Amino acid sequence: MKELSSEDRRVVRTKEQIRNTFAELIEEKGLDRVTIKDLTSRANINRGTFYLHYEDKYDLLEKSEEELLSGIQQIAKELETIELENWDDEEPHPAAEKYFAYLKEHAVFVKAILGPKGDPAFQNKIKALITNQIKTQFVQADQTSLPLPQEYLIAYLVSAHLGVIQHWIENGLQESPKEMGKIIANMNFYGPLAAGGLKKSP
Repeated sequence: MKELSSEDRRVVRTKEQIRNTFAELIEEKGLDRVTIKDLTSRANINRGTFYLHYEDKYDLLEKSEEELLSGIQQIAKELETIELENWDDEEPHPAAEKYFAYLKEHAVFVKAILGPKGDPAFQNKIKALITNQIKTQFVQADQTSLPLPQEYLIAYLVSAHLGVIQHWIENGLQESPKEMGKIIANMNFYGPLAAGGLKKSP
């Protein structure tokens, strides 16, 4: 991988500063009430620097969401290599740990954008991404053995997955990415009742 120049690193840092400041303001004021003046004052940059990278706050929002989803999608491709017959409930797949590490790295933005003052459309975008990932796993499975309609199972898994992410972030990322990889893998593999000790696992 090509090493970034000092100028490129400076651009990356500036964009991160803008995005994180944007996220803080969204949590405080709500997306609709955030202004460019708020953003540049809080981030301690001039308006020219902002407009060098973004057209307006909605362009910032769209590009930040696209970047986040693109990163998740790349990691999701690695998760497709999981083979259930070789699954280890003590050691999560490396990509699962990487997935939660990525979410932790972007936690400030994820928390704001998924929160009550954020972008309601983003939840649909991330749900669509998770849905596609789960459908990929189903394509590799025996469809004739499913005990219930596939669309309901997928809807349940997607909502549960997103709920786990939101709970983890909203409660201060107390568990490590590795621990979260193990938690989500156990719930997916055994089901919530067995993972919670309420019934014997198969």
